[in-house]
Amino acid sequence: MRDIEKALARHSPSLISRDRIREAAVAMILRDRPEGPEVMFIQRAESENDPWSGQIAFPGGGLESRDADLADAAIRETREETGVVLAHKLQIGRLDDLQGSSHNRPINLMIGCFVYRLDLAPVTVPNYEVADIFWTPLALLRDESRRMDYLTPFREEPYPAIHLGPARHGADRILWGLTYRFVQNFLDITAP
Repeated sequence: MRDIEKALARHSPSLISRDRIREAAVAMILRDRPEGPEVMFIQRAESENDPWSGQIAFPGGGLESRDADLADAAIRETREETGVVLAHKLQIGRLDDLQGSSHNRPINLMIGCFVYRLDLAPVTVPNYEVADIFWTPLALLRDESRRMDYLTPFREEPYPAIHLGPARHGADRILWGLTYRFVQNFLDITAP
């Protein structure tokens, strides 16, 4: 974990201009285990009103007027969606900002990703937006044999993806899209 923290400390994130754009933030949460670091993911609940319905993601959401900054939004949204209480002092880095997209089209949304480290396994309490919360070994995310192409109904070309394994309720967990891009950025920054 120390090498990860050092790599993130050296990283200068590429930030997107915030002029006339909606802002959101997500939290990439790491915990150290005897077998190696793990990353917390959520599976979003199925909802017609959510463009990312059912996808594997990090907890997060839109910047609100009560948030002092994007990191505050990530902390608040994580608590609301998962029950996990984060604090600024637990932040160990920030990844490059990404522009949001929906159905393969750019949208007027900038997302910042803040990386946090927890020393203890948190108690999780998913809200109505979250179908599941789970931890994945960082080694699995680095495993090239887990890489795949993922086809969606709204794009003819496949997305790069990572097969995370079976979900509790049947279908396989596939990491793709925005969260995949954040994970890939993290893996590039922290490559051994």
